[in-house]
Amino acid sequence: MIFDQKLEHHIIAGLLKRPNEYLTIQSFFSEQDFYTGKKNDSILCKTVFGLIRQAVEKGEGDTVDATIIAQRAESLGINFDEEIPVGQFIVSLSLRNIEEGAVYKAALELKKLSARRTIQASLERAIEKLEKADRSASLVDLQDIVDKEVNSQINLFDGTDDAPVNIYDDMEAVVESTGIEQKEEIFGKFSLVNKIYGSLHEPGNITTIIARSAGGKTTLALDECCYINDKYEIPVLHFDNGEMSKEELQFRRISSMSGVPHYLIKKGLWRNNPETCAKVRAAIKRIKELGSKFYYHCMAGMNADEMIAVAKKFYYSKVGRGNRMIISFDYIKPPEQNVNGSPEWQVLGELVNRLKKFIQKEILFEGKPMISLFTSAQANRSGVVTNKSKDKIIDDESIISGADRIIHYSSHVFILRKKVMEEILEEGAEFGTHKLIRVKARHLGEDIAGDLEPVKDGDQLRQNFICLSFENFAIRECGDLRNIVAKRGHTLEKSHSNEPTSF
Repeated sequence: MIFDQKLEHHIIAGLLKRPNEYLTIQSFFSEQDFYTGKKNDSILCKTVFGLIRQAVEKGEGDTVDATIIAQRAESLGINFDEEIPVGQFIVSLSLRNIEEGAVYKAALELKKLSARRTIQASLERAIEKLEKADRSASLVDLQDIVDKEVNSQINLFDGTDDAPVNIYDDMEAVVESTGIEQKEEIFGKFSLVNKIYGSLHEPGNITTIIARSAGGKTTLALDECCYINDKYEIPVLHFDNGEMSKEELQFRRISSMSGVPHYLIKKGLWRNNPETCAKVRAAIKRIKELGSKFYYHCMAGMNADEMIAVAKKFYYSKVGRGNRMIISFDYIKPPEQNVNGSPEWQVLGELVNRLKKFIQKEILFEGKPMISLFTSAQANRSGVVTNKSKDKIIDDESIISGADRIIHYSSHVFILRKKVMEEILEEGAEFGTHKLIRVKARHLGEDIAGDLEPVKDGDQLRQNFICLSFENFAIRECGDLRNIVAKRGHTLEKSHSNEPTSF
């Protein structure tokens, strides 16, 4: 039989030393990958692995040690061939010197052996059925036996069930359940965005904001995700690429909530004035009352799998199985060291694809995703608006670095940019400082026309956009292009009505 006792012991030893490393192999490895033949120590390894998995998924990974696992295993009454007791054997494994990250490598190797055993078993079943097949069976019938028994195992290593399914099989149950449950939809801060585009925080979905450097990506993400956190009590895990420290986010958040200028908070000058002092402390009190949960993690230098391992550990330890969570990722960019030498667009695509697979397939409850991702990406140089007239500004997907892959995996994609002075003068200062322009919307809200129907602006038909005002790291929605055109028409009509009548 195909198995490796030493490799199985190696995985258990590593997990006993660092239980949370289970999160790095969770997506492809399970108890079924341990050999369960006549070797009782393999059955023991399978059992211990299951105990560690249960502990980590309950958020106990940081507190469970080898002694506790040994006690739980002994309570199950497992028989063991060796002369030493079960508990003593488990503790002895935990004393081995296993390097960090070794569990992942060992699990990959053991998965190959597990796949071989499964394929071997399917071949044996196919041989048995071929031997029993009627002599009148056609070549097609014989091939069908092989296909059903052997080729059905091709997705073993992926660890997911990717077999095609008939969408009509459970359609009635799914549709009826929506009418019964009628779960509250999670909407963000901006009511017009919600009305036109629906929720930007559907579990399993990615929303991406495209902007130039210092264009407001972080401010928008912080304002939007903190609103969700405060209103719905949904924890937020903020991944930062190393460009924004925890303290900088703290200062920005207090500034936006208190209305006190950022520089006063950063320099500590807020305490010199009774009014600003009262505002800052009121904002801090408000945050404590809300019980806000916005977690910061610097992921500079991490690859996608390392980020996901952190997110899994956070989800099970801080959020809990079956609960919603939002990942705020600032921002999508290729790693500083591209070891494979792949093109930048390909590296970006692989990163977003991995994150999409994680939130859509790896953290599920009753078969449904629990995590949404709110992220951003850098616009290329064609997205620069400085010293440009409004007619020369490009507001389409061509400004997105790695556009095709990012757009493909995202559910919503928006361009965020500052208005040039010409636009502010033409549209009116009351319509804010920035534009939010839709590039892609996989689903829409109740005001479908707000996205699909072009807006007639004089002799032109233009795509609608949302107006935002950035004020001291707080953002306010200021209507859309339809409001601008309506106001312009109203002003023109009023101007005409005041003109003297000619005879």
